Amino acid sequence: MKRRRGRHGGIGGRAASVRVLSIMPVDTGDRVEALIARARKSRARGDVRKALVMLREACALDEWRPRTWTLYGVLLAELGHSGEAAQALRQARWLRLRAGERSRAAVMDQLIARLLPAAA
Repeated sequence: MKRRRGRHGGIGGRAASVRVLSIMPVDTGDRVEALIARARKSRARGDVRKALVMLREACALDEWRPRTWTLYGVLLAELGHSGEAAQALRQARWLRLRAGERSRAAVMDQLIARLLPAAA
């Protein structure tokens, strides 16, 4: 008696498919970037509080990275925490100036003026 193959190539029915689920990005060498990626996913799912905690932790891990402070400040501004947002965005601006990135610091000034008109 011959065994009959299913539509999907497996004997007797569907072939099993393997799904790989990952919480962390593949490159886990940079913990700050991994936290930023996880915060982005949490925010996309609607868990803004978790995203805020992760960005705060990323800022604490590497306080010399202006990108992290910018993301943290923008999220705080969107949530209405204007005082903390202004501090985070000013920190990012100062880090940009300290690194000699004057054009990016000018963009930070525009961002602060747009998001937090009272703080500018």
